[in-house]
Amino acid sequence: MIERLVRELSRSGIRVATIKHSRERIDLEDKDTYRHLEAGALETAYVSPVELITMRRAQASLEDAVSSLHVDPDLILAEGFKSSPYPKILCSRSLEEAEEAVRRISNVVAVVISERQEEAVSREIRASSVKEVLQLIKEEVAEYWIERIPGLNCGRCRYGSCKALAEAIRRGEATIRECVMRSFHSARITIDLEEVPLGPWPQRLLCELIKGFVKSLKLRDMDLEKAEKILVEVDLRSGK
Repeated sequence: MIERLVRELSRSGIRVATIKHSRERIDLEDKDTYRHLEAGALETAYVSPVELITMRRAQASLEDAVSSLHVDPDLILAEGFKSSPYPKILCSRSLEEAEEAVRRISNVVAVVISERQEEAVSREIRASSVKEVLQLIKEEVAEYWIERIPGLNCGRCRYGSCKALAEAIRRGEATIRECVMRSFHSARITIDLEEVPLGPWPQRLLCELIKGFVKSLKLRDMDLEKAEKILVEVDLRSGK
């Protein structure tokens, strides 16, 4: 199910990341990367010509996994995590199994049943096709994108206005990345994983402020002129 969703959504221009939950340890005991962890490494990375895999020991939550991603997806599909508060797509083998599951699992927004799917209906369950689930997700992503259009009406995209871009996104003809004001990033701000829209001028101002602050620290072993990126993280909980 996840493979098909990722494939179809990616074709629609939606950037998807996935997270899988397991109750078992990864079977890598005979591999060097695992042995590095066993020896006491805080984290280890495996790099091949086509892959980058990082591993670390942790008692991690779904939120921890989200914050550890190295990409900026439009959508994250998580397999498992039944007790999480997020919207869920329930995949079941039969109507009876689905009826039992929805009594225990909260926030189920769609049910896909593999056996006689078109006829699977009861007082508790209405089975959806994969096509319907795809449409549901696309609509949610479209609304997510539209909420993040800055609303500056700069006229620099091919649609001419934020309203026209929003209408194109709803029709499935555009993505948020066509917004010029959001694709220009010299500086970014996120608050609890929600990005704050910044135009080119606020981005340049923030960039110069951070560079000026770092320069004032007079760090001996760091050459700011050769640096490519500065990452600043502020934990608001620490001051409470």
